[in-house]
Amino acid sequence: MSVQGFARVALLSAMLGLAGCSTVKLPDINLPSLSGFFEDGDKIDDYPKVSDTPAVPTDIRSDAAWDTDAKDLIKKRDVFNDLGENGVAKSDAEFERDLEALKAKVRAYKADDPQ
Repeated sequence: MSVQGFARVALLSAMLGLAGCSTVKLPDINLPSLSGFFEDGDKIDDYPKVSDTPAVPTDIRSDAAWDTDAKDLIKKRDVFNDLGENGVAKSDAEFERDLEALKAKVRAYKADDPQ
């Protein structure tokens, strides 16, 4: 593209950009109503006190401990295999049977719930 062509494209882009700016609508801010907002805020008398804030917990693990535990969990995940106890994967029928057994346990647990 020639220098003149580039200049024309740049000029046209600038003109379109400025034309777009003229259509932006600013919100209608009612400044007198803001004073009423601040007056209502001053009437609130039950702000919490700084002395009522809870104490910072001291029994939280450090960042390094979290990192170590996360890395250990990732290692366990990476070496996990879904083979059965004898080293053979379950068939679809065995998997479905186990799934239905677990669903039955959940239903029995929910039936025992007093809610």
